[in-house]
Amino acid sequence: MKLLTWNIQAGIGTSRYRDYFLRAHLQLVHAPSKTAILENIAREIMPYDVVCLQEVDLGGRRAGYRSQVEDIAALSGHPHVAVQENRRIPGISRHGNAILSHWPMTQVRNLKLPGRVAGRGCLVADIAGEHALTVVCLHLSLGGSDQQLQLAAVAQAVRGAHAWAALGDFNCGARSAPLEAFCETTGGHLRRPAPSTFPAWRPTRDFDHIITGGALSVTHYQCEPAAFSDHRAVSAVVSAGA
Repeated sequence: MKLLTWNIQAGIGTSRYRDYFLRAHLQLVHAPSKTAILENIAREIMPYDVVCLQEVDLGGRRAGYRSQVEDIAALSGHPHVAVQENRRIPGISRHGNAILSHWPMTQVRNLKLPGRVAGRGCLVADIAGEHALTVVCLHLSLGGSDQQLQLAAVAQAVRGAHAWAALGDFNCGARSAPLEAFCETTGGHLRRPAPSTFPAWRPTRDFDHIITGGALSVTHYQCEPAAFSDHRAVSAVVSAGA
């Protein structure tokens, strides 16, 4: 089963540091360039069985009042979609996470994560595919103390799962204290050294990960070369054991 996680930055397409200022208006309004970026993202994710996306807009003004997830899924050919809205800025944006799958999803759970500032969440779904797999799509806060609280909640969400994978933008590195503690608590496996994913044009930080646990083995773990966001995607091939 082929997995991929990607923070798509709502299709804004930052490709250099000064774009955070030059393209700041795209945080507020829609533009044709976003449509082209979403089409490119859809082509990149097409081969993957399960895809976790972060920083998607679920229908705000900056997305042209259309769900970016629905548009991507229609182009990529993923028939099964689950979405989670975590933060809404009235009249501007609807921030969220999404799971796209070639396989049916069951028992989808929308978990709001603790933190000093509301607006972070994780989306949990059981995938009824080649292998029974619990998938967690998450986007953590920036601070270490919040990340520890949030990962403790994620650990509860995967407890008892036969095979699981937590994918997303963790906003911290593989050697950080929050991820070390999470892996110790859950028995999760994380590739170390992890590939750098941020910023996409010259990656120096490993913020995006796929952590696996239970009866699951991983091969072909890598950072993808496409740079249609300020983050690179991470992919892995997984298989379940007895």
